[in-house]
Order: sequence, then structure tokens, then C-alpha cells
Amino acid sequence: MKFLFHKSILFVLGILFLSQCLFLSIPNQTSPIPKEKLVTGSSTEGPDKILLIPIEGEISGQKSSGGLLSGEKDSIVSRVKTYLSMAARDPEIKAVILKIDSPGGSVTASDLIHHEILEFKKKKNVPVLSLFMDTAASGAYYLSMATDHIQAHPTTITGSIGVLRFGINVKEALDKLGIKSSTIRSGPNKATGNPVEEFTPEQKKVFQDIIMENYERFLSIIKKGRPKLKESDLRKLADGRIYSANQALEVGLIDSIGYFEDAVMQVTKLPGYKASSPLTPRIVFYSYKGPQPENFYQIDSNTGTGPTLLESLLPFRISPDHKLHYLFSPE
Repeated sequence: MKFLFHKSILFVLGILFLSQCLFLSIPNQTSPIPKEKLVTGSSTEGPDKILLIPIEGEISGQKSSGGLLSGEKDSIVSRVKTYLSMAARDPEIKAVILKIDSPGGSVTASDLIHHEILEFKKKKNVPVLSLFMDTAASGAYYLSMATDHIQAHPTTITGSIGVLRFGINVKEALDKLGIKSSTIRSGPNKATGNPVEEFTPEQKKVFQDIIMENYERFLSIIKKGRPKLKESDLRKLADGRIYSANQALEVGLIDSIGYFEDAVMQVTKLPGYKASSPLTPRIVFYSYKGPQPENFYQIDSNTGTGPTLLESLLPFRISPDHKLHYLFSPE
């Protein structure tokens, strides 16, 4: 039995090691300039345009691997910044719809997108609508606070308001193998979070204080984005739980429930929408891909920031991640 236990521990340690050592180096490739494409309408219709921007997958400021042949891809933060900058220079764009399907992501990346949306609205002065798809939780909900209207799909999962930091501790398992930490540090809290050492009460408090500070920032962002929500009600809602679309609408976390067509109609009714023509606006998006999607549901962010195959097979995160997250995750 003891032999099997040791084999299991060595297997896990082997996975942790291999996950960091096995990779294929792909040369960086220069990203092409995204091109505008039509979702609905035609070039013969009205001059006005509504831009669709997809925000999908885990929100991160890091580039992601695009596979063996495609090289690295820009981060979601970088893509959103690029799209908003292009939209700000286009006088025909009268509104923006964010197609959001994300469990959230890092605290900083979520905050950066929130900031970029606010800056875009200052420059462009057009309405921005959040359209929640499958999941729009935690950091995805955070960034939607910068928009003028939140519409959820009837089956959306949202909420998960809170902050977390991932981590595992293998000290007890390593002790049984006779493996000890030999970390040399300048102070008692320098290696806080080391997976081969237990947290001291002081170290745990250091992390908890930082997490609560970012949690309070999350609440302050929601209070600005949802001014009708009472703070006492908000704190009850913001305990990390998730909400269905109907539940979120009932408690005031979103504004409406509907489909893509409803979102298009709704954004044209928001303050700041100024049509230059009575003709139907064209729905457009920016794409790095060659073939044009046939409809709204084929548009994606092309970032591929999800977990690796190895990570998806394990019940915990194996990549070194020292960030704080606004993220809905069962891990």
C-alpha cells in the first residue's frame, strides 16, 4: 500500500515537471491587420454600422499558443484594444455590441478591458451593449460594468462576483517521501505561497487582505455600473454564487433577456445612438480569418486562451499562476 502511495506521488510530481518542460517553440509571427466583415446587411444598405466584438474564453493579458503552424496569438486584452481603436476612427460605427462568453480571468486583464471600454466611450460617444452568451461570470461581469446595457441569453450563467487565487500544497505528501524545502529567503514572507511549505497565519493574512482589497474594488465597479443596486443588497449577492439569466434580471444584475436580434434592436434605442440614415444599420465585425462567417454564431475571438490538454485532464491547475482572478471556476 505504501509502495502504491509513493508511486502515486511520483506520478503527480512527474506530471508537474513535464507540464513545464514539454513544449514546442514556435517562432513569433507578425499578426495581420484585422479586416472588417459583414454579419448582416450589405454594402448597398445604409451607411451606419454596429460593431460586434467577441470576448470569449478565459480573460488574460498574455499571448496564447495558436498551435503548431499558426504561432502565437494576441491576448484578449490586446484584441479588444485593437478593435476599439479601429472603431473609434470609423465615423460610420454608431454602436458596439460585446458578445461575451467567458468565465472571467485575471484581475488585471478584466480591469484593463473595463478601462479600455470606458476610454472608448469618452472618445467615440456611442452606446456599448454587453450580450451575455453561455457564461459571463466574475471578470466577464466586471468588464460589462463599463457598458450601457446588459442583455443575457435565456440560458446564460452569470454572477460569481469575487476574487480567488489558485494554489495547491504538497508538503504533507513530500514529507512522507523525505523531501524537504531548502528555499533561502531574505525575509519570512518572501516565499509566501510556496507549494512545498504550509502558510503561516501571517502569510495567509497577507493574501487574504490583498484578495479582499480587490473584492472591494469589484464591488465599487459594480456600484458605478449598476447605480440602482443598494450596497446592502449587492453585498448579499456578491458571495461568489452564480445566477441564471432570470435570477440575475430579478435582482438587478442585468437589464434584459433576449437573443442577438433583440440586442441589435436594443442598442439602437440607447442614449447616444445617432443614426445618420433611416436605413437599417449593417452589423460588422473585425476578423483575422480569411473565410467570412455566415452568421453571428460563427464569430469568435480567435485567441485560444483555454487550458492545455494536460491541464484539462487534471482536477487542479498545474501551470505556475501567481495572479489573482475574477474567475468562475470549480477548481
